[in-house]
Amino acid sequence: MSTRTADKTRPDCQHWIGAERRHCREGEGVRLYLTGHRCPAHTPSALQGKPEPPTGPGWPAHRSQEET
Repeated sequence: MSTRTADKTRPDCQHWIGAERRHCREGEGVRLYLTGHRCPAHTPSALQGKPEPPTGPGWPAHRSQEET
């Protein structure tokens, strides 16, 4: 489930492509989500047709949006 490159092991996309009856196995740009490792084409947002959320820390629980 992983690709070896220059003594580094990186994860592959684990998205199941049902029509093709196989896993994606893309190795570029893979990130870990709750549903497993996903390439940019198979992130939860991409599968829903939504843009990716911006990166960075989440909104602190002690702040409200009115404070900005």
